Amino acid sequence: MNARGAGLALIWVLFCSFYSGSPPMGGDDFKPVEDPGSLVTMLNDKALTINSIQSRFIQKKQLEFLDETIVSKGRFWFRTENNLKWAYEEPYEYAIIISEGKFYTKDGDRVSVYDIESNAAFREINELIIGLVKGNILEQERFDIKAYEDNDQYLLVLVPREEQMKEVISAMDIYFQKADLTVAAITMKENETDRTEITFFDKRINEIIPDSVFTTDY
Repeated sequence: MNARGAGLALIWVLFCSFYSGSPPMGGDDFKPVEDPGSLVTMLNDKALTINSIQSRFIQKKQLEFLDETIVSKGRFWFRTENNLKWAYEEPYEYAIIISEGKFYTKDGDRVSVYDIESNAAFREINELIIGLVKGNILEQERFDIKAYEDNDQYLLVLVPREEQMKEVISAMDIYFQKADLTVAAITMKENETDRTEITFFDKRINEIIPDSVFTTDY
């Protein structure tokens, strides 16, 4: 596997293989959006106004070989330009940090550091993670996009066009709250049995986040 393929695989490992059906959170209430192009433009315009995001999240993961759902909780912070910390707090401590051109992972007391600019794989990871969090992944031409809506949310289903990406992500759903056009949940699909759903809550937009957050200190 080349560096780019390895990078996509690492995204899968870091985010524990999200899943989406058609569509899982809203059921049959979701209907196709009449003008998907206008919706994507509106969401991209909203993304340009976001300088920082703070949120808590709950992750629920189900695997075919396990009888119970694995539930994890944590927090994440995003600040332009390209500063992000995704910290799992329960039932274990694990963090992903992007800051000052570096990509960090922290597992317990063990910290790994990678240079984003010198490594094509980690540039790929950086673009996808930041795009997912901020919402401007919709600007990228690597996906075919279908748009749906119900009374409260928009749902964009992103299907990768590139074969390498399809090997690890066959589809990705992003749910946006209609009230503020911020991301409410992100899901991905690997197969019909292994799945994860991440839901965001207690969101705070455009508040000041200090530099100290984007470190390997929990």
